[in-house]
Amino acid sequence: MKLSDVGFKGQVFGFIKFTSYVESFLSGDLYMNNFKKYIDMESVLGEKGVGDKFEAAHVFTELTLNFFSQDTYEFVMSGRTKKMNFRKNINKKRPLYCMFAIVGDMLKVVKEDEKYYYTKFDLPKEQIDKMIREFGDRLIFVNPSQFIDRITKTFKEKGYAYRGGLVKYDDYNINSSARMSSYKNNQGTDIYFWKDKYFENQYEYRIVLTNQEVDEALIVNVGDISDISTIFNANEFFSDKFEIRLRKKLNLSIH
Repeated sequence: MKLSDVGFKGQVFGFIKFTSYVESFLSGDLYMNNFKKYIDMESVLGEKGVGDKFEAAHVFTELTLNFFSQDTYEFVMSGRTKKMNFRKNINKKRPLYCMFAIVGDMLKVVKEDEKYYYTKFDLPKEQIDKMIREFGDRLIFVNPSQFIDRITKTFKEKGYAYRGGLVKYDDYNINSSARMSSYKNNQGTDIYFWKDKYFENQYEYRIVLTNQEVDEALIVNVGDISDISTIFNANEFFSDKFEIRLRKKLNLSIH
């Protein structure tokens, strides 16, 4: 039984940051690259994994295109395209910050009592190995609610509008109704939270500044976070060595 099966689906129980810049992160420095950085990682450098050429893009597959005369609006021809994508130029420059999220779907309940659920990670070894290959073997566990509180306070002081949330993963080989409907979102921010299911092992939570445009990384300091963070080796963290105990009133502890 997964933790998501007992009423905790869609909730975040912790953030993980894979980073070699431990001291900088613990001091509260958030390096917010723009979407173009990740687009270019795959499009230009061919590094798919950390990079994704479809970031912040509307992605369609197997479309029929109809062409009309610009002058008379008469139908000229039609054709099929296997894949088509487009994005607004402004979206390439939006800064974002990404973290791995611990969610109920990855936690197996091994026992429970009146106060707690006792859980352990239930992720395939190949999935863990893939994460470590892409992001490194050193990670920092961060208390999610306190971290978001500090981000919210700092962003408010700086006048930054933002949206945070879990990334939704979808099969980009089909035009799913959920994704197509989301593309029509009037606020225009849903587009930041879709990725192909190829990346679903990343369990990503991201924070996007929706009123900022940057050409280089934006460094935002949210204040020291060492009091709400713990450093781990990735292989040990995701092993049976640790038990994650969750109070049934949503207090989390790791032992």
